[in-house]
Amino acid sequence: MASKIENNRWVGGKKDIQIQTKLIALIGGVILVASVAVAAISLNVFDKNQIKATETQLLHSADGAMLVTEDWLVTLKTAASISARRADVVEAVIYEDAYMFKDIVDTYDEDLDYDYMAFVDSSGKVLYGGAAGFKQGSDLSNTYAVKKALSGKLAYSFEPIGDTKLGAIYTYPIKDENDNVIGAAVFVYDMTGDDFLNLMETSYDVECTIFSGDTRVKSTLPGVEGTVLDNRSIVNQVLEKGEIYRGENKIKGKDYFSVYFPLKSDDGTVTGMIFIARSLVSIKAIKYITLKIVIPVAVILALVLMFISYRFIHWLMWRIGNVTKQLEEMATGEADLTKRVTLRVIDEIGFLVINFNKFCDKLQTIIGETKKSKDELSQSGESMTASTHDTASAITQIIANIDSISHQINTQNQSVQQTAGAVDEISANIDSLNQMIENQSSGVSQASAAVEEMIGNISSVNNSVEKMASSFNELEENANMGFKMQNDVNERIHQIETQSEMLQDANTAISSIAEQTNLLAMNAAIEAAHAGEAGKGFAVVADEIRKLSETSSAQSKTIGEQLTKIKAQIGEVVAASNESSRSFGVVSQKIQETDQLVMQIKAAMEEQNQGSQQITDALKTMNDSTQEVKNASVEMSNGNKMILEEVQHLQSATLEMKGSMDEMSSGARKINETGASLANISGQVQDAIGKIGSQIDLFRV
Repeated sequence: MASKIENNRWVGGKKDIQIQTKLIALIGGVILVASVAVAAISLNVFDKNQIKATETQLLHSADGAMLVTEDWLVTLKTAASISARRADVVEAVIYEDAYMFKDIVDTYDEDLDYDYMAFVDSSGKVLYGGAAGFKQGSDLSNTYAVKKALSGKLAYSFEPIGDTKLGAIYTYPIKDENDNVIGAAVFVYDMTGDDFLNLMETSYDVECTIFSGDTRVKSTLPGVEGTVLDNRSIVNQVLEKGEIYRGENKIKGKDYFSVYFPLKSDDGTVTGMIFIARSLVSIKAIKYITLKIVIPVAVILALVLMFISYRFIHWLMWRIGNVTKQLEEMATGEADLTKRVTLRVIDEIGFLVINFNKFCDKLQTIIGETKKSKDELSQSGESMTASTHDTASAITQIIANIDSISHQINTQNQSVQQTAGAVDEISANIDSLNQMIENQSSGVSQASAAVEEMIGNISSVNNSVEKMASSFNELEENANMGFKMQNDVNERIHQIETQSEMLQDANTAISSIAEQTNLLAMNAAIEAAHAGEAGKGFAVVADEIRKLSETSSAQSKTIGEQLTKIKAQIGEVVAASNESSRSFGVVSQKIQETDQLVMQIKAAMEEQNQGSQQITDALKTMNDSTQEVKNASVEMSNGNKMILEEVQHLQSATLEMKGSMDEMSSGARKINETGASLANISGQVQDAIGKIGSQIDLFRV
């Protein structure tokens, strides 16, 4: 399907989508995708950081719980060691005196911090205890800490004891003065009591569960006490390997991020563990709140960025449009070289505007000089035409004068012939002079009249020759002036030819700039392709720069074709001007030759005039001496011979004048033909100047 440009829009090809729309759509899509990506990444990072912060906080809470248990163990150790070393306690164990134990325990209840305490004998039976499960006679020998204390070593452990499902236990052996183990002091913190859980819940804002083995014995979570941990990976890592576990898990259908750390006895045996966790529901709630804040902010930011991008692209395309508009105005034939693109910002487009304005300045100067030369050439052509017409008029007048002289010479020739016939008749009748003496007077009168008429003709010929000589002088001056003006025209034409070559150089520079711009656009497109998605916008700009380069190249080609035509026309003008110069040279030469012929005719006429004056004088003498004719017949015979010789000379001069006039007439006709050719050449020069002017006048400077 054929494509064309109508009203600055591409019709018939691919869908016409403005680059501004493409860039806005591209940048809008990039901003939208970037906003969504940033929001998603931010939420993901926030989620991970929140989980990381929760993990860190839970680890701190676990450290706090461990410090609490360690502090409890230290407190229990202090109480156990003090009790086991008291003399009254040793005495009470030896005597199994319950009253002494009671007084001691009452004192401990006021001064020491513990939940339960008991004194056992060497078999592990309770001698005195202060709570259920620690009643007198109860057997604690199966408890690891009691068993180790009865072996003579202090011990601590986390294990069930008495009615306590899990307790922090510290035992210290009681020895007599012989260093024999006679019993043990047992002090216990109940891990399943409310104190520890309340401490973790209020101080650390976490959920807490106490495990005895893999069984939940106490928890801040409702409905989980007595249940078994079914996550075997946690059981293996914490209870079997003695390592801390941290991560997400599900309890009763709810998601928690939790930390499990083991409770180890002094021999490294893990008998229980503590679960510290925070519900992920609160984290998700914070995430949703963040979404409510981030999404509107991202949308507003995207809209603001799109608006800013739209304004920037609109401004950018407006700047490019100024250059495009200027090129369109030059391409449509208006060619207003006085217009310039306003420089707003110095950047890549700014340098394009600067170089474009520089080119317009240079082109305006060249076209302005060409217009001036065209005007001067037109004036020279008009002057040459006027001079040609003047020359043709002068040549026509010369031809008319030559024809008149030729007619007069013919008349003179007839008169000379008549004179020759009369002289012959005089010579024939010289012998009968006496008889014809009566007729001599009338014959002399006739001869005198004929001679006077001949003198008049000779005078007329002399006047015509003088006028012709004057006309030839004027013609020679006009021919010299035309030759000088023709040389001036030649110089102007050579200047125009030189300036047209400068235009060709400028057009070559434009074509080179267009090629370099096209190469730059191709390199930019390649780099944009390397950049992938991020370079699509730059690829569109590079494509537009390439199109602008192609448009500039096409305009440069059009200008080059016009310049080639102008140069060809200038060459025709140069050839015609050279032919005119040669014609002027021929005219000048012919005029000089004609002038020499006229001078010869003038000299001959002067000689003829002198001869005629002599004839007149002779006729007057003969008329006055009629009476003496008879006596001077011999003299008359001699005079007749002289007249005959003079007539012969006059006849010869007349024939020579006729030949010269024929040559002058032929030369004048040749000059007339040359003038007609010169007029045609002048018309061709005027036509060539008009063609050059019509092309140059397309430019406004």
